[in-house]
Amino acid sequence: MAGRRDWTRENLAAGVRDGDRRALARTISLVEDGDPLAYGVVADLYPQTGSAYSVGVTGPPGVGKSSLVSALIRHVREGDVTVGVVSVDPSSPFSHGALLGDRIRLSDHFLDPEVFIRSMGTRGHLGGLAEAALQALLVLDAAGKDVVFLETVGAGQSEVEVIGIADTVLLVLMPGSGDAVQALKAGIMEIPDVIAINKMDHPAAKTMLNEVR
Repeated sequence: MAGRRDWTRENLAAGVRDGDRRALARTISLVEDGDPLAYGVVADLYPQTGSAYSVGVTGPPGVGKSSLVSALIRHVREGDVTVGVVSVDPSSPFSHGALLGDRIRLSDHFLDPEVFIRSMGTRGHLGGLAEAALQALLVLDAAGKDVVFLETVGAGQSEVEVIGIADTVLLVLMPGSGDAVQALKAGIMEIPDVIAINKMDHPAAKTMLNEVR
């Protein structure tokens, strides 16, 4: 595989098709940076897309989205399914940096060669995802990943961009995290295909379940 300074449109696309992790990482980095080379690579890869099933995981901050994604990865890997993850964290409005802390909760899968995890900051992009999320999904699709999880930032009523990208949207809620009735009235409640209530051992879990129903 090409060295760090030898990446070209052709060998990046070939590397992604072969599932090479360095080519995957480099291509997604170029996409994030808006590098013109990235658009050519994604265009070359586009004919190989369309096979991956994408699952958008969204919900308010602190409800356990990353922990649930980790459990879902473990479950689908039992069926020998290959997995990609795009985990989006908020960027600082001042430094534009991002902590990318969601990866810590996915650490059980770091050594699995059939799981590719990429964190990215929003870099000021609104809607709950990073601007590069769709292109990253296409790259992972072309690399042969069977399932791709798209984890949004902690989302409120207006962060609904994931519905335009994911095949299935999973909304994660947690009892006792504010006014549940107001949460149910929010726009984000209109987009999910599946609603998961995390931490069902919480005393208010049944109340939340009844309100969701």
